[in-house]
Amino acid sequence: MTATTADAAWVAEPERSPIATLRQECRAMARRRAALAAATSLIPIPGIDLATDLALMARLIDRINEHFGLTDAQIGRLSRQRQAVVYRLLAGAGGTLAARLTTPMLIGRIVRVVGLRLTTMQVARLVPITGQLVAAGIGYWSVNTVAMRHIEHCERIVGELQEQARET
Repeated sequence: MTATTADAAWVAEPERSPIATLRQECRAMARRRAALAAATSLIPIPGIDLATDLALMARLIDRINEHFGLTDAQIGRLSRQRQAVVYRLLAGAGGTLAARLTTPMLIGRIVRVVGLRLTTMQVARLVPITGQLVAAGIGYWSVNTVAMRHIEHCERIVGELQEQARET
């Protein structure tokens, strides 16, 4: 256990759980991808930022699943009983996890979640400089919001799996 100083007193740092570490890593990854989405919004070619945002979101969700051990390949290595539990939890999670098995469904879900904001981003780009900055902000927000929701869903599922493993 490590210790840090706070107001001249030694205070023990709490041990970090594996889920907290995964959350932190995935959030950092999401912020980097959101910054990339914002940067592509500055390119003055219509539609390129939207296509990039959707591709970034789809790839980011796959990477988050991989970090949390929720890809099809990772789930396939579990026992049949554990697989059934994981798929039941995935079906109950809703959001991007329920649609994660097919990319077209996932892209449709993402567009519904941030569609209005992405449309606003395209319109804002018509205003020179300021519009592109607004579009960059919306691009960052859109990718980051979808990723953070997905991280919360993954975190909840992994937490429930760990809880069930402790009970058995």
